[in-house]
Amino acid sequence: MFRQVLNVGKTQAPVTLFGIDGKYATALFQAAASKNALSEVESDLNTIDDKLSKNPRLAEVLSSPMLNRGAKEQLIDSLGKKSEITTNFFKALIENNRLSETNRIIQAYKTLMEAQRGIVSVVVTSATQLGSKELKQVKDNLTKGGMIKDFKEVNVVNKVNPSLLGGMVVEFGDYTIDMSVSSRLAKLEKLLTDSISV
Repeated sequence: MFRQVLNVGKTQAPVTLFGIDGKYATALFQAAASKNALSEVESDLNTIDDKLSKNPRLAEVLSSPMLNRGAKEQLIDSLGKKSEITTNFFKALIENNRLSETNRIIQAYKTLMEAQRGIVSVVVTSATQLGSKELKQVKDNLTKGGMIKDFKEVNVVNKVNPSLLGGMVVEFGDYTIDMSVSSRLAKLEKLLTDSISV
């Protein structure tokens, strides 16, 4: 369920995220919040994210099963000075063999921090690039329709996927609204196949 927590300062995450990355990011967020270190951890993760994006080979090495625990710890240490919470968190990732999820966890933590600040990101995937007028219409429909509320700001990002053929897929929080032509065709095909096989 996508929800806004209005009690700022509590250790509860502002939105519910799912998957391995969501669970780990939420645990990190709650640990950081309990120590009033949300921004400090965010800064640590931004530094690590920056270094990993500048050196994709480093990300590959981090997720390699061939690298032993000690080498992974040294590699994480080499990414710069980090807070105690961030250091312990990466030790937990190494211990649980989840270092390969680092990038996704960092992105999930960013989502939590945006929600904490009252910002929600909406990803609109369409077959072709949408104009600002269409994106504004999507934003207005979501906010005025009551699907997104209690947020100060809504960021709409457009991604292009020609395989959708037309229409769009709107994603925010744990909601996905699929209005794509490819989805409708797949449903129609299934309906026809099911009725013929009966």
